[in-house]
Amino acid sequence: MFAVIYQRYIKSGRESEYREAWNKVARYFIAERGALGSCLHQTADGLWVAYSRWPNKMTRDASWPGENAPSEELPSEIREAVLTIKDCLDQERKMPDICMEVIEDLL
Repeated sequence: MFAVIYQRYIKSGRESEYREAWNKVARYFIAERGALGSCLHQTADGLWVAYSRWPNKMTRDASWPGENAPSEELPSEIREAVLTIKDCLDQERKMPDICMEVIEDLL
């Protein structure tokens, strides 16, 4: 399994808009692009952590078409949701994405 983790702070008052857009994008990638699942968390200090699970890195890389986000290859509804997510992010508190490959899993 391969996971991609995103950590971000969300602009104040945009949390439900972010959650709605995240759900739309996550469900699309599960239904149409081979993701195994996705999960969204919020920490006590307001950090939002989302991760997507994939069968392997190759499937994940192939699922995100093109270099730019959002790609014109994605349906317009998903492109709009990606742009909404980006607009909800607090750019002043940006954090790097973390990619990890599962070595052992006791799930």
